[in-house]
Order: sequence, then structure tokens, then C-alpha cells
Amino acid sequence: MPLSAERLSRALFDTDPMGTCCKENDCFDEYDAIANDIVSRCQRGQPMDNALDETFENWFGAELAERVDTQALCNELTNHTDGPSA
Repeated sequence: MPLSAERLSRALFDTDPMGTCCKENDCFDEYDAIANDIVSRCQRGQPMDNALDETFENWFGAELAERVDTQALCNELTNHTDGPSA
């Protein structure tokens, strides 16, 4: 099943890799635009880890983006989005 922006946004909300406190504040749409950007990059053939790196850097800046273990997040997101829908 192709990765949908909706499922990815939910996975990002659940993992909150950028520490936005979206779960604590019930901001369910916090990662919607970011997920759309990531999915768009993947659809153009960019590997998920590169899409995550570049998207986080574009949205949050290089310093904050460097704090994310992209490979671990990629594995976690893959497991999360492959599971049952929430």
C-alpha cells in the first residue's frame, strides 16, 4: 500500500519527532503539511530518509532537523504506517 499523507501525518503526530508537543496540545493536524511534503518527495522517487531530512530542514531549520535520528524514525514510521489504521 502506498504511503498516504494522512497515515504519515498520524504517524508523525504519534511520534512527534520535532518535539512540537502536538499530542499534549491535541494538535492533530500539526504534521499535515509536512506529511504532504514528505509524500510528494517520495512520489518523485526520493528515498524516505532523504525526504524526511530535507523536509524537516525546510520546515524547522538545519539545527533542529539534525537532532532527529532519521534512520530510526524512518523505521518507526514504516512500522507505524504498515500497521492497522488508527
